[in-house]
Amino acid sequence: MPANPSDPKRRVGGLWGRLSGALTPNSQEELLPSWDDRSTPGSPSGEQQAATDYEALAPIPEAIPVATPLAPEFELLDVPMAAPVAMPIPEGEPVDDDSQIPLASPVGPAQEVETPPPQPCAVCGALRVGASLYCADCGWMFPANAAPQSSDQTVSNNTSARLANRYELVERTSQRSQLARWHGLDHGDGAPVPVIIVEGEPTSSGDATTGERPSEAQMPDQPDLVEDQDQSSTDLDGARFRGLSCTWPSIGWEWRLIENAGHPALPRVLDQVSANGRSYLVLESPQGTSLWDAWEDPQFTAGERYEWLAQVAEMLHALHEAGAIIEGLRPELLTITPDGQVKLNDLGDLLPLPLPANPPLQATPYTAPELILDSAHADCRCDLYGFGAMLYALHLGRELTEMDFERQGVPKPFVMRFPDAHPGLARIIMKTFVRETASRFPTEEAAKKDPSGFVELARTLRSVGQAEMHGRLDVAAWTNTGMVRTNNEDAFALIHSVGSRQDDLGERLLAILADGMGGYEAGEVASAMAIEHLRQLLMREPLFSGLAGDAATRPADFDVIACQSVLAQALRDTNKHVFTASRTPGVGKRGMGCTAEVVYVDGRHLIVGHVGDSRVYHYSRGRLTQLTRDQTLVNRLVELGHLTPEEAEDHPRKNELQQAIGGQPVVDPQTYSTTLKPGDWVLICSDGLTNHVDQELLTELIQRADSAEMCTRRLVNLANLQGGSDNTTVIAIRIT
Repeated sequence: MPANPSDPKRRVGGLWGRLSGALTPNSQEELLPSWDDRSTPGSPSGEQQAATDYEALAPIPEAIPVATPLAPEFELLDVPMAAPVAMPIPEGEPVDDDSQIPLASPVGPAQEVETPPPQPCAVCGALRVGASLYCADCGWMFPANAAPQSSDQTVSNNTSARLANRYELVERTSQRSQLARWHGLDHGDGAPVPVIIVEGEPTSSGDATTGERPSEAQMPDQPDLVEDQDQSSTDLDGARFRGLSCTWPSIGWEWRLIENAGHPALPRVLDQVSANGRSYLVLESPQGTSLWDAWEDPQFTAGERYEWLAQVAEMLHALHEAGAIIEGLRPELLTITPDGQVKLNDLGDLLPLPLPANPPLQATPYTAPELILDSAHADCRCDLYGFGAMLYALHLGRELTEMDFERQGVPKPFVMRFPDAHPGLARIIMKTFVRETASRFPTEEAAKKDPSGFVELARTLRSVGQAEMHGRLDVAAWTNTGMVRTNNEDAFALIHSVGSRQDDLGERLLAILADGMGGYEAGEVASAMAIEHLRQLLMREPLFSGLAGDAATRPADFDVIACQSVLAQALRDTNKHVFTASRTPGVGKRGMGCTAEVVYVDGRHLIVGHVGDSRVYHYSRGRLTQLTRDQTLVNRLVELGHLTPEEAEDHPRKNELQQAIGGQPVVDPQTYSTTLKPGDWVLICSDGLTNHVDQELLTELIQRADSAEMCTRRLVNLANLQGGSDNTTVIAIRIT
């Protein structure tokens, strides 16, 4: 777009401006002294002076002096190079404006001025230049109230003495206004127990040396901070907390907030003592795994992870009801206990609601922009922004940086960076981590019940967690006669059902594979008969009603044992049916039979029923595992140690079955079960594949396949390439 001549020139700033040399001063005050400019007030303009300078250059002296006094015509611009200090003026000497003042002079102790330390940028760490609004290196905007401030409050660093002869201050972790936070140890009950100690405002009563608590008689006659509420489980004496300030920031305010919120994600108050002239609040130190580590731990399911997030949303809602928000929610502030409870391990970022004027802010990438730009109008929904920022960081697997933002407060669109992300997760981030508050939760209908949006957020998180626990299924199947046989005696059936009601997505699959045997025109009859009979039996079972058209209705707790029992019984009944048919003239052929694999998958569970030597494999996290056991004579000899696996490969009776559908009046099916995660594969195949492709090559082909269709085609073609001595059937299921 062409620029409008009337528009003011845009100024290039920040690090890019420095590198490109495009920084230009806005005013004369921004110019630094130029020792090459010999112009004086009243001299010709810069252009004229430059021309004069180039016309006649002074000769370069042979010996350059180490230091030469500045000529009087050089006039220094008024640019302070350091913080101004008071200069001593000798008595009796007049002050002349034109006199030469030394650049530095010793200053006595009485004239020392305490200079606040420069403020580092919250993003890149560069020091703030004066009172500039933006970081000169990265362009991040400093909050209006974040100028360095000196505090008259001193924090006790004496960690040698124990508070109340019990609590040891180990390491100070943070400080905001009058409150300092410490990692501490409780030596009261034998072995030291980690605690969090909040050092508060100075006390007006109590023994400052011994750490004795003030008596109830010494306390002002005030009501308890929390009314109509039971004391904590530690039987804290309510008199201890009388007389404490309840205004923010103070330990009294923090204690009352914890009690009023009453949420299990908040740390419990253990004690309150006074020592060294100050008050101390002792909180439990949550023990467990940080959210960063737990989120990446494969032992936790998607349902568990989203349950943690739902607990966080409910905790934030409880804090809002009690009158507080968190400036910037970050993963390191949360701990997952061994029993799966989320705990907030640091209350240092709490701010009161309604917000005071110019609250102290850290202005991190997790801080809502309205808190920085217009804190007077910010409300509890700024925690939605922080929640979304935390979830964005968890998905990235790292802390947020300026590279994750288009400009301050405007994150790069999540879907543009991760177009294949789970739509439920993408919606949550787009409804929280967004600059415009109107685009955040709640939706219009949900706002009628909860204007904050956190009730809807918690409900949505649990719904997405359930959906992610049951991964989507990418399914494909191929069968081929092979390079030697005339007929294809293999048969298979896939019953795949998908349905959804109110975001509850249900997807199920029943796969049946049979490899026929018994001679020409006998094996294909047995395999087809077994497939049809198994289909009819299983579709009548209530456990598989979702496959019959009710896929959206998913039982709360799937009964794996019951499913294994149903599959085993269906295989026994099918065996009787095929065996009877083989002895009935005109129905089947004597000696016919088949192997059978019945596999149920719902995205989370894998249950297998097995008879014969066809196989079911499970690929997970780089490892391919054969779930089923070959029911052959040769395999039994290998299990007993009479043959080595290498000898079994070329044994003439390696295909002789111990069990088959229709071979005997009774069979004893084997069943297997395991859990599935996104990225897993399930492979069902006849021995036409495994006779030619070993497990190592199977693993390699699965790892290289981009889809189930690609996997099945390549495996069938590879079996034929290696000789194709038998029919080959492959069913591949990829969990996404």
